[in-house]
Amino acid sequence: MNSDLFDHAGAYVKSGNLKQAIDQAELKLRGLDETYFHPILGSNLLHQSEEVVNWIDSFYSEVSQKRPVHALYFEMNGFDINTDQWYIDGFAYEEAGTSEDVDWLADWKEDMATHQPFVLTGFELMQEAFEAYMDEEEPDELEEARDLAELLVVLRLQELLAQVHQVAKIKKLAWGIVPLFATAHDYDIVFESK
Repeated sequence: MNSDLFDHAGAYVKSGNLKQAIDQAELKLRGLDETYFHPILGSNLLHQSEEVVNWIDSFYSEVSQKRPVHALYFEMNGFDINTDQWYIDGFAYEEAGTSEDVDWLADWKEDMATHQPFVLTGFELMQEAFEAYMDEEEPDELEEARDLAELLVVLRLQELLAQVHQVAKIKKLAWGIVPLFATAHDYDIVFESK
């Protein structure tokens, strides 16, 4: 992973400008020779918005009966090495931390976590691309394209959850006013929607 690339995008994410982060990453990927990572260009996960709203609403209804919920966190599995299925797990917290210091996200309680993950669809070509990359004999030639695709997967996940949170606000769902945090497993680039 190219930490400079993620740091640059992270600045946009922290300011809430996911579109700019996505546009910058796509521009860089378009500037590279065509690879099996290029099908991510222009693709997104937004087609699952309504299903994710319902999944989160069900989760929130369950956990908010146990304890007050002051933050929600959604994390995609370690997608770059787990290529068979990409999914999201959810966690609810009684206290909200910040996206600046994300250590608090590790302090979740089992009864405040989703029992079933939400399976993501639409990025199957990317799942195949990451699988193929692991089998490459000389992956260095593809490293920059892979890093950009990796970043775009995380950003597109965050875009989906940002949209879902907006839908919750419009529908006046109880969790629409709860801060929502999102990233993929082991990534420091955490998006916060308030």
